[in-house]
Amino acid sequence: MTRRCPWKKRTTPPPASRKPTSFVRAEHEFHIVGYKADARAALAYNANYSILSGAFEVGGHTWALECSFHNNDDDEHLTSITLLLLTPYTTQDAVVAKARLRIEDPLGNWPAAVWESDGTYTFHVWSGNTWLLSQSQAGRSWTLPVPDAFRGHESRYVQDDRLVILCTVEVLREEDSGVAKDMHKLLLLSSEPKSTSTPTPAPASPCMLPEPDVTFVVEQAEIQAHRLILAMRSPVFAAELLGEMREGTTRRVMVDDMSASTFRAMIRFIYTDELRIKGKTPATKKVVGCKEKRAAMRRLAMALDLLVAADRYDIEKLRLMCEKTLSESIDTTSVMPTLMAVHGRHTCRQLEASCIDYLASDANVYANVKATEEYKELEESCCSFLADVTDKVATTCILADNHAGDTTSVRRPEKRTASTYNTSELAHSIHELRIPNIESLQTSSGAKQRFSSDTFRIGGHDWKLDASVKEGKISVFATLLTDPGKAGVRALVCFMLDDPGGETTLIIGPFEDTFTSQGASYGYVDCTSVKDAVSSYMLPHDGSLTIRCEFILTTKARTGGTSGSDTSAGAGDDAPDVPPPPNVAYHLEQLLMSRKGSDVTFLVEKEEIHAHSLVIAARCPALYMMVVDSNQKKEHVVAVWYMRVGVFKAVLHFIYTDELPPLEDIAVAAGHDVTTIAYGVLDAAARFHLDGMKDKCEALIGVCVSQQNVLAMIRLAGHHDRKKLQDYCMKFK
Repeated sequence: MTRRCPWKKRTTPPPASRKPTSFVRAEHEFHIVGYKADARAALAYNANYSILSGAFEVGGHTWALECSFHNNDDDEHLTSITLLLLTPYTTQDAVVAKARLRIEDPLGNWPAAVWESDGTYTFHVWSGNTWLLSQSQAGRSWTLPVPDAFRGHESRYVQDDRLVILCTVEVLREEDSGVAKDMHKLLLLSSEPKSTSTPTPAPASPCMLPEPDVTFVVEQAEIQAHRLILAMRSPVFAAELLGEMREGTTRRVMVDDMSASTFRAMIRFIYTDELRIKGKTPATKKVVGCKEKRAAMRRLAMALDLLVAADRYDIEKLRLMCEKTLSESIDTTSVMPTLMAVHGRHTCRQLEASCIDYLASDANVYANVKATEEYKELEESCCSFLADVTDKVATTCILADNHAGDTTSVRRPEKRTASTYNTSELAHSIHELRIPNIESLQTSSGAKQRFSSDTFRIGGHDWKLDASVKEGKISVFATLLTDPGKAGVRALVCFMLDDPGGETTLIIGPFEDTFTSQGASYGYVDCTSVKDAVSSYMLPHDGSLTIRCEFILTTKARTGGTSGSDTSAGAGDDAPDVPPPPNVAYHLEQLLMSRKGSDVTFLVEKEEIHAHSLVIAARCPALYMMVVDSNQKKEHVVAVWYMRVGVFKAVLHFIYTDELPPLEDIAVAAGHDVTTIAYGVLDAAARFHLDGMKDKCEALIGVCVSQQNVLAMIRLAGHHDRKKLQDYCMKFK
């Protein structure tokens, strides 16, 4: 069997260029309804089959579960669960993940059947020097063993013919630090202390970064920054520095209610998304030395101060990161200072709930907290606060007692996706394709002869059958014509050659596969010869050959919303885990779209495009040189010649976000074909010395390679020395 659409691949970056990493976790709950039903009675010759869950997202990638069954003596058994990486094209050579399976007894009589990976698994998206076609060959699948407790005891875990599999996936995510790294240049500039001596004018340089334009005086320390960056990240700073408030008209701003160290840490985060405070790890849970205790106290104090600062300046991501750090550090000495800091702050209710849960977790815990010096000081100064805390602890304890026998409430619900596969919803159909005058094709040695069936519909999708004859060999394919969605369409397909009497004389298959947007046509190359078809099969009077194709669609699994969500305060669904956007790149993108504070105008193909010289200076020195040169000539606009306006907008989008929009989108907006845009974008990346843009452009071009443009793409790859793209195009089929 041959796939027509291979997975696209990229090289692995050298270790020195690897970015900071962290694990991102999510859960998917897969419901199999009709677990015991023999859904394959229509194809009794197929003893093994599999079903596919709905698609779910983890760590910027799309995944699905494939459950494989084996029919043995009319009994079905779940033999394996495979984690599939469905992302059609990724710039990573390898995706690293961990997985965990959990199957609960619905009645609660037996322990859950659990399997967990000992370490990480690497999905090798690129497979050395060969371009492998199948999903498993290309390293996009990980077969997970069925939990031992489940084997031989399936009846314990199947209730009302329904099996529920909970899969937890953790993906190692590379932090996209390109933008933050370049913005760090501006931070270093603003952090340089001014000399008290008479400054020496620096020589004019087109690559000189713009100077900070506001100075904050905090505890007699002067901290410089750029108004545009602060206003971009904080609506409070935007109102103060760019609005009609007094701070908007002065270069020096006094800050009276914050320490200099806290303010510096907040400014660093605004520029780079970096928070140099980490929560407790398992290795640091027990601190016994004085040095470790002092470090823990400093970490707690800084996190509390930054939480207050983030709340004051409305910096959501910083607030969530501080909450996460503080929630990981809750103990007898930190719980009361943390509660005091978040008291009355509506944005910090989850952290407050975590503290209350800790106090209510055990009577000894609360007793130990009451024995601390921090608690005794609060008894003297904040009686109303302690009374409020006591009421909340009592309420939590009452709720815990009411749910003591409820196993579903022991574990707080986490955000998870869910999908359902129902065997009663399978689609089964048989369709035909006729090749006329098959005898005349026995000796054909010219171009390939192609034949297609009429379009037919199965399972809500349009399909057709394709056949071709070349050099006396017959190839057959089933082709999906409509959008399969992220998870694709799972189908069991079997081709059959029939004689006019209705008896099947040759069975080709069956095969089971997932039809996706990258692999929409699967089948067999050279499955039989015209000579055999003519000599072995009794053809009808018109001399045609009939090819029948039997379909069983084993998807789609219905994907539901978040399972186990709880929007009430303190629900685990809202627990801070990996802080979400907005980040620096997101805010820069919004800045580009809004044009607020823009101070430079580019003229491209008679269209004016507004941007910010500060961002361009930090991200693209080559383009900034053009801006400086234009300013020295006192020109009002910067003319960009020999470039399409759609291409230049893509360049700016990369400068602000470190990402490129799909080439098809650029082509549609510009009214050009994809090949023309690919040439333009890669030329622009080389012109402005944007190496990162070259890599991303190469990845996008790989997705767009087709039979119609492959020769042009080979020339483009050769011109820009993109060997990986060139190799792929040379082997493209």
